[in-house]
Parts: sequence; C-alpha cells; structure tokens
Amino acid sequence: MNTIDDTEILHKIIELQSCIIHGRNIKPLLHQNIDFYLEKSAADIITLYMHHDETVQIDYILEKHRHFAHLLKKYVDDKKHSKWEEFAEHCKKHFASRVQYRRVTDLSQLFHGLLTKKEAASFEAELKMQQTIMMPMYAFDNKEIIGYICFLFQSEAEADIKKLEAVRTSFQILLQPLYDSEHRTFFTRCMRIDEKLELLTPKEKKIVHYVLDGACYQEVADALHISTNTLKTHMRNIFNKYNVNSKIELYNKLNGHL
Repeated sequence: MNTIDDTEILHKIIELQSCIIHGRNIKPLLHQNIDFYLEKSAADIITLYMHHDETVQIDYILEKHRHFAHLLKKYVDDKKHSKWEEFAEHCKKHFASRVQYRRVTDLSQLFHGLLTKKEAASFEAELKMQQTIMMPMYAFDNKEIIGYICFLFQSEAEADIKKLEAVRTSFQILLQPLYDSEHRTFFTRCMRIDEKLELLTPKEKKIVHYVLDGACYQEVADALHISTNTLKTHMRNIFNKYNVNSKIELYNKLNGHL
C-alpha cells in the first residue's frame, strides 16, 4: 500500500473511519466531502468501479454538477450489467507487474461490456472528457482487486499522479473493511459482530431465534400471536439493523453468536 504524506488526507481518513465505525453510511459521508477530494486530486469527477455480486457496479460518484451521474443514467440503464470477471480480465493486462495507474482517453475502455463504441463516444463527447486516470484498489491481502478508482479530467491539465495515489489510498483504506470477500460485495455501513443481539428489541430477538431455527413466517407469527404482516415489518427492521436483505444473509451475519 502506498504511504500518504499529506496530513490533511490522513486526518480526513481518521475522521471518516471514526464515523464509519459508529455505523454511519459511507456514501453520504463521501458526498459531504466532495470538495475536499476533488481539490486534493484536481480531478473534475471521481468515480469507482466496484466488484459487487460478480458484476461491475459504478458507484461513489463525486462531482459538483451531477453531469456524469445524469449521463450514466442516460446511457447505462439498470438492466445493463458487466460481469466482473470479464471486466477484470480486460483491465488485467494494463495492471500487470503491479502497474499503479492507467491513462484512458477512450471511454469505451471504461465501459467495456456495458456500452458499444458508438454509445461510449457519445457519452465521452457530452462529458467533454479529456482523459481519465484509472487505479486499482486492493483488499486487505493487497492481492485481490476489489475495484478501480477513476479520476476524470475535463481539461488538458497534467494529472499529478502522486496526489491521485494518495486519494486512491484514502478510498482503499475506507472501503477495505466494508468489503465482504466471501460474498464479493460491499456494505455501506460497518456492522460489528453483535454477539448479544444488542441491536434488537426483546421481541425482535425472539423472532430471530425462531426464524434462524428454520420456522416459517406463519409459524413465527402464530407462536408470537401477531399477524404475518406485522412479522414482516419486524423482519424489515431487523434486516435494516444488520444491513442484510435476506434470512440467509442474516444467518451468515449471526451464525455462531446465537
């Protein structure tokens, strides 16, 4: 991992890590610091290409005028997904031998598997992009690539690679604890192990024990003398508290602590 000499970036990492540890969502935290990261990188737009559930997720867009986000919605709808392995293989040759950055002047390279060359050219023209510096971000093992950070420039000013590396390392440090390497997905919050289920109310604790013992919703509702709709409301609250979306994810989160 690269060292960071910029004390302001180091202080920002500490500040944001503290917020994340206390359960704050990382996305609004980063958006509150758009000016800071754009100033430090001198880029016009910063965006991340994340490894999420075997697909490429373009996320964490930092920009002042939502131009990139608007064009992304225009050209890349929710139905378009690029397989992570295909995208990673496409990028692999550019980051062989631990090369730390890649200069991109053709957006079709960034949207490989998502847009045709014609669509990428139209996106690029509307964005008025001059160049993009792309850098890999690594997991804790410093081997697995968990995503790529892209610094987009709309002017011909020369990019300061050392400054970009410091910002990349900052994002990498913040995102590493949120990456689940087993399921290859990112969480937006840091969920610490809750061995005593302290996040739950007494009723929610009962529900969790029933559900994770294999009882169906109707059986749990009958046992607790509540309607299935009320039970589903409780389950939504429980899922939200543990940042999961299913009973399987909840089981994986709490397995061994019940």
